[in-house]
Order: sequence, then C-alpha cells, then structure tokens
Amino acid sequence: MKLPGLEIQKLLLNKALYLFLGVCLLFNFSMILFTSDERDFASYVGETIHAVGDQVNDALLEYVNTQPDTPLRNRLIENCADMDGKMYDSFDAVKMGKDWYYDEYYTGAPFLTGLLMKKYEKLNDSVQQLNIDNADLSVYAAGATNKVHDVVFTYVLKSLLMEGFLLISFLTIYTMGMERQNSTAAIVYCSRRGRSLVKDKMIAAGIVNACCILLLYAVTLLILFSVWDFGGIWDANVASRFHWVSDDNLPFQKPFLTWASFTVKEYFVASLLLEMVLLAVWQLISSCVSILIPHSARGFLVHAAILISPYFLSVFFVSLELWWPFYLNTFSISMLTFHQHMWFTDLGAYELIPWQEVWSAAIHFLVFLILFFAAVKRFQRKELL
Repeated sequence: MKLPGLEIQKLLLNKALYLFLGVCLLFNFSMILFTSDERDFASYVGETIHAVGDQVNDALLEYVNTQPDTPLRNRLIENCADMDGKMYDSFDAVKMGKDWYYDEYYTGAPFLTGLLMKKYEKLNDSVQQLNIDNADLSVYAAGATNKVHDVVFTYVLKSLLMEGFLLISFLTIYTMGMERQNSTAAIVYCSRRGRSLVKDKMIAAGIVNACCILLLYAVTLLILFSVWDFGGIWDANVASRFHWVSDDNLPFQKPFLTWASFTVKEYFVASLLLEMVLLAVWQLISSCVSILIPHSARGFLVHAAILISPYFLSVFFVSLELWWPFYLNTFSISMLTFHQHMWFTDLGAYELIPWQEVWSAAIHFLVFLILFFAAVKRFQRKELL
C-alpha cells in the first residue's frame, strides 16, 4: 500500500480539489437556501401527521380543526378538502399508458410497443399494492409535496450526483496524466513495476474520490436537514395523491406511481444507494477512458461526450423516429441522471421494463468492470513511449 499511499498524497496536494469542493458546497448551500420557501408548511404538516397519522381521514380533519387558526392550518384544511376519496381503487395504468403513450412513441416498432403495453399491465399490479397500502390517502407534505420532492431529489441529490461525476472525472484524469505533465513517463513506464503503477493510481483515485464524495454528501445533507424538517413526513408514502408528475413530452400530469410501495425514507435510501452504484460505474468508466486515452485534454473531451451526447441523441432519434436507438439511449448514464427524480416509477416512454434504472446500473457496472481490467491489461503491454 506504499505506492497507492504516495499517489493519494499527490492527489490531496492539488489545490484545485479543495477549490472544487468549496464551490460545490457553496452552490449546494445556496440552492437549498433559495428553494426553502415551503419549509414552514412542510414542517407544520409533518408535526400534524406525527400527532394524528399519515392519512387524510376524519381523524386528521378533526385534529386540524381544533388547532389555532393560522394560515398554515387553513392551507392544510383546504388541501385536504380537495381530496375526493381514494384514487387507486379504480385507477387503470393500462388505460393511462394507452391514452398517453401507445400512440405517441415507438410507432413502427411493434416489439417495443408490446414491451410498453406489458409494462403498464405490470404497473397495474403495483397500483393494486399501493391501493392496499392506502398510498393515495397519504398526506406526504400536502400541497407542498411536489416542492418537497423537488428540493430533495430534483435539486439536492441530482446535483450531488453530477458533482460526483465531475469530481471523479477530474481526479482520475489528473492522476493518470501526472507522469506526462511532470515529464517522468519515460522513467516510470520503462519497467514492469512502473507499468503496474496504473493499478495504484486507480486505487488512489478511487479512495480519494470516495472520501470527497462522502464529504460532499454528508455536509450537503446536513445543511438540507438543518434547513428543512422532514421528521414528520419520513413515513409518508411517495405515491400520495398529492404527488403528481408532469411528463416532459405530454401536456398531462400523472400520479407518482412507483413499482413498490415506498415511504419517503425508503425512497430516499433507495435513491442514495442507486446513486452510489452510478458513481461507482462512472469511476470505472472514467478509469477506462483515462487509461486508454492518457492525454488530459482528449480525456476531458471524451468524458464530456459520454455525459452530454445522450441528451442530443435522444432528440435526434425522436425527430427521425429511430425508436430502437432511442430506447437503447435511455439506458445511458446521462439519461438515468436526467430522470433521477422519477426513479422507480414507470418513466413514461423512457422505460419499457420495470425497474429499468436498476437493471441499467447493474449492466453498466458489470460491463465496465470487465472493460476496466481489460484496459489495465492492455496498458501493461502496449507501446507507450
């Protein structure tokens, strides 16, 4: 562990690393601060459901009516009054898919259309479980539900994931290009031990990346939970009737239908775990690129292309109605990140198999783990100088 330790020291001496971490934390703090306008109402709702339970029923309404007359209390009463009974007992996911998606996407690709239909048939089974759990009657954060979900998952967790990608790219490219930048490549790589140094560099980059990312997550989430009080809503169901999703491609709103019945706490933990897997995948991807392309500038361009191109390709494939490439593109790391706030839902036309984001992350991990070892083996044998 002597050489990996020395490589770690080299990375930690880079002042740009601390500047990047500082900018990220400042950005995250500002983002949380400027999106906290609903925190008082969310806290009030949390205190209420903590006292009387997380269901819109007579007990909750009676309890709220006995509370002091305040704008927050009146808003909660108004929100609950708009709830017109259960929704999932008569909800048909197949009809939703047929009305909104079957005739809009994958035209000319019967197999893909069949997958889309089967997906919504399976989603009906999930809806039945949500109905049994009375997920639609969950209060969550009442009228502030969408805002609360956006703050945690659309803003904070998604920002942390993208910051992790950038950090991994920066440090991995930096450690692999260090010998060329210092003009020591000819000396280091002339021996077998020098060639195996690539393993030490990847270990060092992985350790430093993991520590810095954990620091980013820990500090940012500490700030988030200091500003927002989620204590009362952790056990609410994310598939609440208050929780609606606006599809990017259609002028409709639909319920936040998850493949399993998640509480807010369970959904938060599941999202964190999947983010950790994606960060590990990106570490493998970045390692492969940095090993195969030792030039820093070219390496950055390839990293950027891998992250950015799927967004443009998605639009390109839709415009030309190239549905198979469009669907395969939904498995990319970038598209998974783009839809991070809707993980574990049907994801409309961007998902044709249940739990696609989980399968995609697992496939990426296995494929790039193999490619990583292949890249290391090639580096130890190819002509470098």
